Amino acid sequence: MSRHGLKGVPWWSLQQIEADVDLARQDFRRRRLGEPLQRYLNAFDLVEPDVKRLASQIDKLLAGGPDAEAALRVLWATDTGRTAFRYLGAPPISDDDLETLAETRLAPSSAGAESQHGEKLLAVMRTILDPRRFPWIAAQRQAQSAERSAAALATTALIASQRVQTLRRGDEKAAVEGAVKGLLVGMGWRHVSDRLPRGVQKLVTDAPAERTFLTQTNLGADNADVIVRLDDGRLLAIECKGSNSEINSRKRLNKEAVQNARAWLAAFGGEQVVPAAALQGVFKPRYVAEAQDTPMAVFWGHRLDDLKAFLAR
Repeated sequence: MSRHGLKGVPWWSLQQIEADVDLARQDFRRRRLGEPLQRYLNAFDLVEPDVKRLASQIDKLLAGGPDAEAALRVLWATDTGRTAFRYLGAPPISDDDLETLAETRLAPSSAGAESQHGEKLLAVMRTILDPRRFPWIAAQRQAQSAERSAAALATTALIASQRVQTLRRGDEKAAVEGAVKGLLVGMGWRHVSDRLPRGVQKLVTDAPAERTFLTQTNLGADNADVIVRLDDGRLLAIECKGSNSEINSRKRLNKEAVQNARAWLAAFGGEQVVPAAALQGVFKPRYVAEAQDTPMAVFWGHRLDDLKAFLAR
C-alpha cells in the first residue's frame, strides 16, 4: 500500500513533483515556441469576411427593424457570423451568457429567425458594445472609413487569438491522451470502441474485460477519459489534463479531475477503482500535491514509463 492508500500506485514527494513540473514546463515552452504562425493566420482569414461585413452594417443592425432582422438572420447562418456578433461586446460575451441575458436560444434555427429573437439579441449588444472599437456608435455619428477598418481589424485579431488559445488547450490534452492510449495498445491492451450507453455503473456487469480499455465513458455519474481494466481486476480511471498556466492548472486538476476522483472513490471504493491523472503542460507543484492527496495517482506525459511500470505490476 503506497503512502496515499492506493495499492501499487507511486507516491511523489513535493520535491519530485517540483522537478516534474519544471520538466513539463520546459517541454511546454519548446512546443509553444515552435508553434507555427500559420495557425493564427488561418483563424484570422476564416473570420475576417464576416467581421468586415458586420462592421460595415453595424449601425443599421443596432438600429433594429426589418432590415436589421434580415441582416441578423444572414449573420446567424454561420458559426463565424455568430462568433463575430458575440465579439462586438466589451469584453466579448460567451454563448452561455448571451443566451441567458437575451433569454432566447442561440441555435441557428431559432435565434435571429423571428423578430423577438433578433430584438432580444440586439438589445443585449446595444448595452455591452465596445465603445473603444466602435466610438461612432456611442457618439451617435457617422463612422469614418478608417474607424470601421480599425474596428474590423481589432475584432478579427481578438477572435483569431482566442481560437488559437482554445486550440492550444485542446492540443495539450489531446497529446497526453493520445500518448496514454498508444502506451496501452503497445502493451497489449485492446481498445473497446463500443461505448456502454449508460457507462460503467456496476463493476460486476459493466466493467470492461481483462486487458481492455474504454475511452470517454462514464464511470458512475462522471466521465473518464480512459478506463483501464487492470490485471488485478481493478479499474484505472484516468483523467488526461493539459494546462497552459498555473492558474488554469487549478481548474483542470484540482476542480475537474479531483472532483471526479472523489466521486469514483465514494461510489466504488479504492479497492475497486484507482483514480488517476495524466498531466502535460504548466502546473503548480502545490496543486499537484493536493490532487495526489485526494487520493489519486499522478502520471506525467513526459515520463509515461511510470504508468507503464504500474500497468506491468
